[in-house]
Amino acid sequence: MKTIDTVKIKIEFEYYKGNENLFYLIKYIADKNKITGYLKRENDKVKIYIKDSFEKVEKFVKELGEKLPYSIFMGTANTVSIEKLDIEIKEGFKLLKEPNLIPQNLSTCPSCLEELFNPENRRFYYPFISCNYCGNHYSYLYEYPFKREKTVFKFFVPCEDCKRELENKESLRFNYELISCHKCLTPIYLKKGEHERYGFDNEKTVGAINTATGIIEKGNLIKVYTGQGLKIIGLINKKNISKVRTFLNIGRKPITILITNPSILNEIAFISDTEIKALASQEKPIVYLTAKEFKEKELVSNNLDFIKVKLPDEPLLILLAQHLKERGINYVFIEELKNELEEEITEFELNADLPIINKQKDTEVFVAQGKIIIKEGEKGILPNIIKSKQTGNLAIANDYAVLDLGNGEYFIDKKEKILFQLPSFVDKLNSVNILNGEYEDIKVPYKEKKDYKAYEGAILSILGEYNKTEEGVIGFYFSSKVNQDLVAVKTKIKSIKPAIWIKPIKIFKDFRKTVKWALEEIKSSSEEGRRLISNFEKKYPDIYNKFANINLDENGKTAYSITAVLNIASILLDIHPYDDISYFEEPYIYLQNEALDFKDNRGLMIDYFLYEENNVFYLNWIKTLQSILSYKIADVDNKMLAFSIFEGLADWMIEQINTISKKLKINNVALAGDFFSNPILTGRIIKHAKGKYPILINRKLPIDNQNIAFGGIFI
Repeated sequence: MKTIDTVKIKIEFEYYKGNENLFYLIKYIADKNKITGYLKRENDKVKIYIKDSFEKVEKFVKELGEKLPYSIFMGTANTVSIEKLDIEIKEGFKLLKEPNLIPQNLSTCPSCLEELFNPENRRFYYPFISCNYCGNHYSYLYEYPFKREKTVFKFFVPCEDCKRELENKESLRFNYELISCHKCLTPIYLKKGEHERYGFDNEKTVGAINTATGIIEKGNLIKVYTGQGLKIIGLINKKNISKVRTFLNIGRKPITILITNPSILNEIAFISDTEIKALASQEKPIVYLTAKEFKEKELVSNNLDFIKVKLPDEPLLILLAQHLKERGINYVFIEELKNELEEEITEFELNADLPIINKQKDTEVFVAQGKIIIKEGEKGILPNIIKSKQTGNLAIANDYAVLDLGNGEYFIDKKEKILFQLPSFVDKLNSVNILNGEYEDIKVPYKEKKDYKAYEGAILSILGEYNKTEEGVIGFYFSSKVNQDLVAVKTKIKSIKPAIWIKPIKIFKDFRKTVKWALEEIKSSSEEGRRLISNFEKKYPDIYNKFANINLDENGKTAYSITAVLNIASILLDIHPYDDISYFEEPYIYLQNEALDFKDNRGLMIDYFLYEENNVFYLNWIKTLQSILSYKIADVDNKMLAFSIFEGLADWMIEQINTISKKLKINNVALAGDFFSNPILTGRIIKHAKGKYPILINRKLPIDNQNIAFGGIFI
């Protein structure tokens, strides 16, 4: 039988991440298998070209599939046969460009995971196991560059075994800055009050984790060390959850479930392949899933039909999860402890004397129309590099800063990190752009200073990610964090400007006053409005009387907030089940939850109308609420009404897109802000605009907060 001696293939996948350490891992696997070929990156695509024997290529591809961690920033790989390579490589595997290496916090890679559970390996049960391609690189960094002497690890001298490994080119830890093992790094310890038990080696570490498991099994809470700071973990029961909600002051917000036995996921949630990929990715984000009925659902979700779920992302959590699984505990809860007061929640702790310099927020994602969208967070995302049009600028927004390193590569990190080392990064700047014009001490010369608004930064960040900063865009920015909701337009020749605002609304600290104020606004808007509220009062006196005797004051804050409008709708429809509000967007979340329960795919027509005042267009929420209350008085089912609200809003947005696009010849549409974490709204817009308009959403950064600084660069 005739065989082909040499095969030529191209492996191609989308890759939206600025950290390219993965490329070195691909080269490591290629070199290990003595593969001839090369890797190159073209914008957001990675292409691997291989020319070698069938046996070697088959072995390489198999190992690549086993050892290459999946990322939420990575698309599905496509492998094709090719006739020839674009570049002739005689031998060896080449990276055509020096990769960007960024010290990020990433979950344990497959190779380290294998070592962690191998009793023959010297890092068996080593709770800080990491390598060049995984681990908490950012957590321990004092300043750049990422060198051992610039990290907490400078206080720990590598042992002889680690030194030999450090010099071994065939090791995953060749020249690895944070190399360590049981012998040469501080141990974990288990503590109760004044009593401590140290895990100096793998045997004692096994004992400490086993005891910690027993503490959890008995119903106790325990603090656990992670590279992001201390986490609180425990069984999901009424006593524990009540204590956590009180101590951590998180009210009725959903509590995160840490899965110890992934095989039970289908028992507690409806989960798609894309959601499984997100959960298992190296970023290990918290994923929003539609919940099934299970015993502890109400405790973690407060009657909502979604849950927040994550898999263990650090060696210590992975080990603890394994022990819990072996005892039949398939999941526990996990939450962040933010300060010393919160740390007093329990006397039990599984900790380490290894200072964390940079704590990070967990990343949270959701899936809409098969796309993974980052709602918020830092872990696995920051620091980052994004390539776009060169500006020579620095932008600052809230806790974050973005710097053009001089070649159109934008470095994104915490503000204090970039500003502290600014003179070591650049000698001068063109412009310093600061959100809302707040003061910052800039230690290098610059030509000008500009201020900008959150909506500008958020929408422009999307154009920056897609390298479309020279193009026009119809941008929607709806955010519960900023309350600056609007539709904005940018053309090829004109900068971004507001086109449609949400009609101003007064938001009071006591949101019941906001509801009362809105009812009075509807009453005074027209005779029709007055009659409507009168009829609503007669039909639903129990709802109306909650607000009838509330006295309004002058302390309300004017905002442009679609979230506030839908909060009011949720409360007046009696969908929000509480008399108080635990967090600002809570009523809106319950409205969204009710909409997700609607089983049909078509609702009623809700009024979304524009009006013009002083040459400014506004979305008239008074007409929207009137429409909603009219249906309520007519006894329309709440699930249908909730669905109709979001369906109508999506249809109104598509209508505005069509109108503006036709008038200004703009095709790009950008969706920014945490409001678009609503899968009904975002999914409908993506579905109905598909093929007609490019719907652009942040894919390298979260859709709110962290994206604002990046967009500020392009002001």
